[in-house]
Amino acid sequence: MINPKLVTLHISYEDWGDNPDDFLIHLEAFIGPEDEPGTEVFYFSAISPKRLVRMIEDDIELGRGLLISSDFNLPKIETKIRQLLTNCHRDNWDETIKAIWRYARWESES
Repeated sequence: MINPKLVTLHISYEDWGDNPDDFLIHLEAFIGPEDEPGTEVFYFSAISPKRLVRMIEDDIELGRGLLISSDFNLPKIETKIRQLLTNCHRDNWDETIKAIWRYARWESES
């Protein structure tokens, strides 16, 4: 059984509004098999409800990869991603990637 592990999490983009409750932060999650070298990059976006409301006023937003929170707290986000990964244990790495892909955008998406 392959157990995915969050190796590192990086902020790749920050967009803060006029208030701390208005934000959109893009994150790169480097995730790999627990007992093997190497990682794949998955993308999440932490977004506040206020920003989400503004984004969908005149448009439709798809939800995969969105982490919706009233405050930006990186340790809580890391905890949430680790919790998601507990649902992604599979028999091989390709199947594990597909399971993670349900929650995040993947670097190799076409």
